[in-house]
Amino acid sequence: MDLNLNFVTIAFWIEHENCWSKLTTEHNVIIRTIIAKPKRNPDFIFGMDEIKVERLENFKSFLKAFKREKTVLELLGISEVNKRKGIYRVTFKEKYDNMIMSTLNNYLVFYMKDLVMDGVERFIVVLPRDEADLLKKDLERIGDIKYFKVKPAKLEELQISPFDLTDREREVIYNAINKGFYEIPRKIGLEDLAYSMGITKPTMEEYLRKAENKVMKRMYKEVEEFTDLLWSYDKPRTDLS
Repeated sequence: MDLNLNFVTIAFWIEHENCWSKLTTEHNVIIRTIIAKPKRNPDFIFGMDEIKVERLENFKSFLKAFKREKTVLELLGISEVNKRKGIYRVTFKEKYDNMIMSTLNNYLVFYMKDLVMDGVERFIVVLPRDEADLLKKDLERIGDIKYFKVKPAKLEELQISPFDLTDREREVIYNAINKGFYEIPRKIGLEDLAYSMGITKPTMEEYLRKAENKVMKRMYKEVEEFTDLLWSYDKPRTDLS
């Protein structure tokens, strides 16, 4: 019996009125969740979010409005991740009741990715098939669902695993990264990298290609999901396939 048949991937887009997420309509920001840990007694959700902006002014204006939101109980920290790319991080406590994360906390969620932009919370979650309809009903109680799609899920495709690579492939990748093979410009060439490991250049090239193929296929899943989250549900979608 294939246990993967019992799990589904659900993509849903929801407008949640009583939530700070509506601020993304007024401010040019894109937000993703790093950590969201609901806690009872006392009731709150511990959150850590990453915020992408085009200009520092966008972040400052969003943060000012964020602090005033009634759903935000306490702002715990603000940090700069990458100023050049406009990436910042906020840590905070928000209210528990009638929030998306507290709703998801009632389900057996194995995997979750999200983006908040244009006033819409966009989620990809994986959970047992028999919980899909119940989740939709719960979400309808707290917001306006704009998009809800269910498809079969394979749990082994969701995360990059260290077991994907052989011991030799892992050793080759480890050395290639640490010796600067992937730096721009490269700090070491393929021949010298092979020599440092006591193997021939063709053998090194073969190990690298096999390892890179496995890693890139896994990373494609991440790129695909991010593209799906950025896709606007109310516009025609064009795929390369």
